[in-house]
Amino acid sequence: MKKILLSTLFLSTISFGQDCSQIFFSEYVEGWSNNKALEIYNPTGESIDLSSYSISRYANGGTSPSTTQLSGIISPYGTFVIGLDKQDPDGEGFEAPLWDGYYTYTDSITGEEVTTDYDINYDLQGKINLFLNPIYYFGTDADSSAAYPTTMYFNGNDAITLEILGAGIVVDLIGKVGEDPGASWTDSDGNYWTKDHTLRRKDNILSGVNLNPTLFDPTLEWDSLPANTFNGLGTHDCKCGSSNISEINSDFKIYPNPVRMKEKVFISNKYTVNEINIYNQLGKLISTNKYNSNNIIVDISNFTSGIYFVSLKDQTGIKTRTIVLENE
Repeated sequence: MKKILLSTLFLSTISFGQDCSQIFFSEYVEGWSNNKALEIYNPTGESIDLSSYSISRYANGGTSPSTTQLSGIISPYGTFVIGLDKQDPDGEGFEAPLWDGYYTYTDSITGEEVTTDYDINYDLQGKINLFLNPIYYFGTDADSSAAYPTTMYFNGNDAITLEILGAGIVVDLIGKVGEDPGASWTDSDGNYWTKDHTLRRKDNILSGVNLNPTLFDPTLEWDSLPANTFNGLGTHDCKCGSSNISEINSDFKIYPNPVRMKEKVFISNKYTVNEINIYNQLGKLISTNKYNSNNIIVDISNFTSGIYFVSLKDQTGIKTRTIVLENE
């Protein structure tokens, strides 16, 4: 049964991981205590509403995730940082707060507590755009487990996915779902990568991982940094943000977006459009039409509200954009 679950989780009829067309993880922080954060990067030229996405944690090789819906807007070529909601400066042990740029210790000679001057390099709280999961629920009650998801309590052996909300479509993945690597996923020399480290996506990675890997090798797409490295959060270097990629992305435009039901959708493209296919959140083909024009009006009068994927084919290949259809 587990094999069936794993195969269907990443199954869709269209690939949504095309270069620079979909958000993906750009930084992963698994630091000391509760210093845990995830950065998402938007490689497109449009703002994206994150309420259409969720993050899931598959703990210790499990296949039943703890899932949390996101919220907020991520700007074009911008980042959005999500952190564990531990902010109480008096918290201790399991409730210890994320670092806030100050460090308090007991002087070995005087026995007095000393607080250092503020250091921006150790201010994780100041980098966070969205705090999640303040309560860790230990029980087994299904309703309480759903009310208090533990998504951001990940450790080095938990797989993390970024998914389209409610559709089961994975747009990015850190780790391997269904595999418990022990304490951490490692490199070929056995060095920890996903435990007590910050991982930063290489700038030549232009899309997320939407297939569960046979082998998760973190060295292929990530750079490893020491534990509690936060100074890169809030920005991401990616070739999607370069002028040539921006120009490519601007070739294919959809407007308005979001669009209200019964409004017309206009598509413009630098090159002559040969074909447009529209898929729903489940990857099912909803509409397909042939064209021979650069500027097209698409009829969506029979569509219901939701998220759709518009796949355009021209002489350069296939380009995919997301469009949100709202109620009137």
